[in-house]
Amino acid sequence: MKLQDKTVLVTGATGFVGPYLVRELLNKEARVKALIMDSAGNLAGLENQINLVHGNVINQNSLKNVMNDVDVVFHLAAISNVNYAKAHPRETFEINAAGTLNLLEEARQNEVEKFVYASSSHVYGIPKYLPMDEQHPINPQEPYAVSKAAAEMLVNTYALNYGLKTTITRPFNIYGAGQSEGFIIPSIIKQAKEKETVELGNITPTRDFLYITDAINGILTIAESGSGTYNIGSGSEMSIKEVVETIIDIINLGKKFVSVESRKRSKAIDIPRMCADVSKLKKLGWLPEVGLKDGLVKTIEAV
Repeated sequence: MKLQDKTVLVTGATGFVGPYLVRELLNKEARVKALIMDSAGNLAGLENQINLVHGNVINQNSLKNVMNDVDVVFHLAAISNVNYAKAHPRETFEINAAGTLNLLEEARQNEVEKFVYASSSHVYGIPKYLPMDEQHPINPQEPYAVSKAAAEMLVNTYALNYGLKTTITRPFNIYGAGQSEGFIIPSIIKQAKEKETVELGNITPTRDFLYITDAINGILTIAESGSGTYNIGSGSEMSIKEVVETIIDIINLGKKFVSVESRKRSKAIDIPRMCADVSKLKKLGWLPEVGLKDGLVKTIEAV
């Protein structure tokens, strides 16, 4: 399925990933509708190229008629910060799980061609083996991950019971310019630029970091050619310590960093290692193009 000339709805369009996705959809000559709650925000400057529609995923009445001409849905809207989700579990489940149900129901009633759901690698929990492929058992450890796993089950239920064509993406740690400072890489960059000492939580865990443009290419490849569930990651892991050292090396060699107790996550929910097996996505012809250091340089230069 080619996205050219398709009418595409993007939820979460004003977040971090959304504006990158919208721009690339425009490059593919899709007709883009962006679901927003208030202002254009990060979509400023694109208002004449896209159709801004107002609605809220937790208010199904506000979604009426939003999908009456939609071919493909990219559902990105979510609470995505793990710490915020832990502090606000009810809100997290209302948006991430019930909000997904509302959109699935609208997609079913409007006979949407394809529903692309952005889940998370956090659904895997603590790995039983590495790298983690899509067959790895899911064992979510905290409210954010559980809400994403619940939404995945809803997506699969609609595919099985109603014939809705769906696909699920499980991104690992996406980064790039425009990401909230509540996430690890923008937090490190901000501190490295503004503070004498960079303060971190646990620095031994590893994560699979993927630059935003590679992630967008992965999402679009899955939308056009994939079915089922796909990891989106680099296929390699790097510790938080190595990441902060790389950022300091780029910005200021004289900076120090320290692990502080107040920033550490509970051992009960902190995942010690994460690394994606992306061989399934690579079979669709996708390959990551931006290495971590190059991606960090791009991100730092854009701040």
